[in-house]
Amino acid sequence: MLDSAVKFKKAFSHMLLKDSTCKKELQKNEGGLVNDTDWVNVSSLLPFLKIFYDATLRLSGSQYVTSNDYMHEIFGIGSVISEFTRHPDQSICSMASKMQKKYKKYWGSAKNLNQFLFVALVLDPRRKWQYIEWIVREKFDELTSGSFLDNLMKNMRSLFDLYNASIPKKGIDDEVASLSKSSSFANDSDLWGNEVEMDIEKLMTQKFEMSMGSAESNERKTKLDKYLGEDREPKDPKFDILNWWRVQQCRYLVLAKMAKDILAIPVFTVASESTFSTGGRVLDTFRTSLTPRMVEALVCTQDWVRASRRMPIILEDTFRELEILEEESLKDLTIEQPIITIDEIVDEGEEAPRRDDFGWSD
Repeated sequence: MLDSAVKFKKAFSHMLLKDSTCKKELQKNEGGLVNDTDWVNVSSLLPFLKIFYDATLRLSGSQYVTSNDYMHEIFGIGSVISEFTRHPDQSICSMASKMQKKYKKYWGSAKNLNQFLFVALVLDPRRKWQYIEWIVREKFDELTSGSFLDNLMKNMRSLFDLYNASIPKKGIDDEVASLSKSSSFANDSDLWGNEVEMDIEKLMTQKFEMSMGSAESNERKTKLDKYLGEDREPKDPKFDILNWWRVQQCRYLVLAKMAKDILAIPVFTVASESTFSTGGRVLDTFRTSLTPRMVEALVCTQDWVRASRRMPIILEDTFRELEILEEESLKDLTIEQPIITIDEIVDEGEEAPRRDDFGWSD
């Protein structure tokens, strides 16, 4: 609203000069007439408010994931508020100080933060654990940040183990099978028999794996560490995090399953509230006999039609095209009456056949 008002600054000035009733209406309010100082304050306030506007648009979207961006946006807003507390304009500085006090009430203590939001941030390959360490140490003191990071890593590993245990094993891996075979070699006299084919490379690899632990536990232990240890993906505005995990699930099956569940958590209630609003418009007082299954079908169909990317359907244009087609079809439609021709030759000596009321002859 303020952005639109600034664009029509001259229009407001001319309106006050031309329309006396407008001036009287504005003088009734406590603020009075709009002067040059008010326009300066509005112009200086717009960049500050635009930050909240853009963040709301990004986080309230329902066609893409938002849980991985929530903490990034929240701590970014906190940094902006902190910068505006040193603004040369005292009115903006005072407003930012009050907002900072309110901000610290919700986000000033690490104990009040939901760790799932940080796990979602770790599952973003553009940020990972290094970003978590930086942002936590930047916002909290050293003692609080250290304990919070340790607890977060512990819970994240426990969550990884829980997901790993829920995935059914298709069978023993070849490495584990060969590993058990090599251990039997070490304690079996058949190792020196002629029936066993010796492979030095395979034997030494198996012995090394035995010394480092079982292959299964080693894989479960290192998959998360391997992901965290890899380089972060470059910043790209067109980056699709869901598609990235879809491609990488062959390498990180457990982490991909975690990302599928955690990244799907909406951070705003806008999507669910709009669903209920849409349901209320579909099931109104004139269509109360619709079954729940039919209401669900109508709501889902509406979402699919509006979310079509390849060929978007604009309902207003579609209705207009249907009306044009209907008018043209009515113009071309003509009712053709059948033409009946009776060609009879009647002899003068014979009496003409008599016809009844329906046109049938005797």
